[in-house]
Amino acid sequence: MTIVAFSQMDIGGDPGDEKETSATKEHKFGTRMTIGDRVYKYGQVNGAIGAGNICQNAVGVANHDMDLVITAANSVGDKSIAITVGGTAVTEDQYADGYIYINDGAGEGHMYKILQHNAISSSGSGTINLYDGDTIAEAITTSSLAGLVRNPYSEVIVYPTTGTGASVGVAATEIADDYYGWFQITGYAPVLCDVAFVVGNHVRVSDNTAGSGEPLDRDGTHENEESIGVASIIAPVTTDFGIVDLRISS
Repeated sequence: MTIVAFSQMDIGGDPGDEKETSATKEHKFGTRMTIGDRVYKYGQVNGAIGAGNICQNAVGVANHDMDLVITAANSVGDKSIAITVGGTAVTEDQYADGYIYINDGAGEGHMYKILQHNAISSSGSGTINLYDGDTIAEAITTSSLAGLVRNPYSEVIVYPTTGTGASVGVAATEIADDYYGWFQITGYAPVLCDVAFVVGNHVRVSDNTAGSGEPLDRDGTHENEESIGVASIIAPVTTDFGIVDLRISS
């Protein structure tokens, strides 16, 4: 595999690199790989995922994602935030490479990148350590409230028939449970079809078959389902794979 490093989170690859998977983490979550006119992002799956399946970020944890009590005030420049979680334990580094944000009170509206944290017991307290450079920008008090957010490419799942998040891309190959791999976000990609695509029209996530797509009819039902791109080249039928010009994120 030949990789050209542009920056810490941006690499260049060769055709075929997008099909490489591993049991160990080889890049930071969300690392962006460009292969010609196609772009991919790197992540780990929760449950086996097939090639060409539309994928979604992990569902948030209700006892972690908002209104967490901050147990110690923070000054500008501090590198960690002490919190108490709700009635669900946090495993070690569950939110590493993810984010902590202030949802209410002093410092609200700011979000910080998480470097590391230890396990936190149910309803227990712990310290969230931040990336160097992403230090507290506005003072936080013990009246402020916070939330924890996984990196969108941690514990990726097949996009369900009722969305519980946002699409993170289309699996570039089969990825075994708990393995790491690549998710295509822009450019031509084969996508599992639930209802025949209409060439030149937008494709949305399906409300009938998990991981698949169907035409987006803005005058019909389910017109608010997430759009992932535009059908190109040929109109596939149910259970086939059709080429979609993906426009998921950048």
